[in-house]
Amino acid sequence: MNSVVATAGAIPSGHDRQHCFSESTRGSEGLDCDNDSIVVKERQMKLHKRILLLSSLTLASVMPAWSQVEKAELRTTAISCGVCAAVSEVKLRRIAGVDKVTISKSAESVTVSYKPGAVFQPLEIRKILEPLNVGIAQFQISATGRIQEQGGKQFFVAGKDKFVLRAAANAPKIPTNTAVSIEAILNDKIYPMELRVMTFKPVAQ
Repeated sequence: MNSVVATAGAIPSGHDRQHCFSESTRGSEGLDCDNDSIVVKERQMKLHKRILLLSSLTLASVMPAWSQVEKAELRTTAISCGVCAAVSEVKLRRIAGVDKVTISKSAESVTVSYKPGAVFQPLEIRKILEPLNVGIAQFQISATGRIQEQGGKQFFVAGKDKFVLRAAANAPKIPTNTAVSIEAILNDKIYPMELRVMTFKPVAQ
């Protein structure tokens, strides 16, 4: 009976206490390791966010704030007809990104202005005008972007639009890696589309 009571209420020996302490210490070390792992992951996430932010700032500094084709002026034929002009205006306004359409029947011209961030789509303009028997004699654009060089050629990049600059004796020479606002004649029948710059001016960044 005494031995049973003694066993039930036994106080852990020195060895048992040491074993319990060791197990407790191991558990604490495990928690510390988990905490360290969480801290490392948090630091990695913060670093990743900083890298993304720096990349965004770098890209923003490379391109002008309003980098895009802002306006297209078309010299046309056969738009002097009142019905053709009215139908053309309605359909051109429906093109994504178009802000305003102005048609002059007397001057046989169409001016298409774009909203900020719009993508220039000359093919969509042709698809609307050609079935109405309205011809396009000349495409002229006003745009803001940056001059880049690739493979020995100069390109004008305006937002999502990219054009190759046509080398011409009377064309102004624009330095590479320069942000500019331009007026240019467009050849949209080849790819990439080609520009002959008439005038340009540097854009402050």
